[in-house]
Parts: sequence; structure tokens; C-alpha cells
Amino acid sequence: MSGSSSPAFPGRSSVIKLPFDFGHSNQTGEIHLKDAPLGNNPEASTDLYRESLTELILRNVEEMAFPATQAEADALTEVLALPRVAVTRPPRDHLLKIGMVPYNCHVNCAQYAAGDPQGLTRHVWGWIILHSVVQREGLWRCLTPQLIDVPEHFIFIPDPNILWVDTADGTSEPFRGGAKLPSALRKHPEDHILMRDRFSELVSSGMSPIDARAMVARTLGAELAVKRFPV
Repeated sequence: MSGSSSPAFPGRSSVIKLPFDFGHSNQTGEIHLKDAPLGNNPEASTDLYRESLTELILRNVEEMAFPATQAEADALTEVLALPRVAVTRPPRDHLLKIGMVPYNCHVNCAQYAAGDPQGLTRHVWGWIILHSVVQREGLWRCLTPQLIDVPEHFIFIPDPNILWVDTADGTSEPFRGGAKLPSALRKHPEDHILMRDRFSELVSSGMSPIDARAMVARTLGAELAVKRFPV
């Protein structure tokens, strides 16, 4: 297993947004589509955003519902003991204008840091979930545009123990302590599995993934939030 100083990240990065935001400030589960650069065909642009958002939700729900392991629990304990930093998200339109790609955080940050002519920008891996940001002269920035409303600032945990390992297909995968990393380190994995199952039931009944996500967050997600994060 060889580490890579210049990882070749897969075309799609790890997820940025949890599929059901229980335990956070927004427990309604509502998704607000960002204003798109509509051009001459607003309906087509809106359809494209909904299609992209649907794809994101379906992928996130499955990626967050993997079986629990002791390795995940041990890594979470270690990560929660690490120092935290406050990260700022620049405006979405600005990120798109400079070529940043939605939900492609590792590639965005790698390319941005490599393109800094002064060499002052550092690509940093860590956690809200497995995520990449950049740090320059003491300032921390998230360079990944979002399709949904998200806070301008968030708390991030830089993790110096993440190692990107070269794979046979020419890309790299994240490892920590010799174990391959999942997309997230979950405090309550059973909650995500339960919500995935409920989400799947709603989608199978004919509900759209966007509406199903909102429904699960408003009902089961809110119930679990009270259980896990009592006021």
C-alpha cells in the first residue's frame, strides 16, 4: 500500500451534506434550490438542478447507511479529540465562476492549491464528513459549491492522519491507521440505517426522492433529534 503525495482523486468526491439533518439547526428537512444561472431556458435549468439534487440525495442516503464497524467507532473517538477550526464558504456564484465543481471537494481544493502562484494555499483533509478545504495565511475556506442552502460558516476538524493511497485504476482512496475510510464517521450509525430504510419505503411508494428526504427529516429525523439531542 503506497501513499501518494499528489493524490489522483476520483471524479466525484465524498458527500458534503448529510441526507437528513437531524441534530442541526434545520430539522425541517426542506431543500431550497439555489438560484440557477437560468439563461434563456429557466425550466430546463430548474429541471437540471432537480435532477442533480435527486442524484445527490440517492447517493448520500446509501453512503451514510453502511454497516457499523469497530474501526469506524475508534476513528470517530480519535477525530473528536482533534482541534477544530471555523471554515467560511464564499458565495456560490463566485465559486462557480472560478471553476469550482459542486460536490467535488477534493478535486476543487487540490486544483486550487496547485494553481496558487505564491504557493501559500494548503489543501487540508478532515471532517464534517470526509471533506476537503483550503487554508491560506490563517484563513480557512470551503471551495465546493452546494445545490442547497447551507450555512456560510461551519466547524471543521482537520485530520493529519488521513493518507491517500494509489489504486490500480489510477485514482486514490483515503485511509486512516491502515483502514479504508468511509464517507463519514457516524456517532449513531443505526439512525442513518433506519432513515435509509424509511426513505426507501417512501420512494418505493411513488414519492420523489426530494420529497421523501424532506418527509423523513420532518418525522423520523425530528424524532431521533429529540432522542439524541434533547433540549
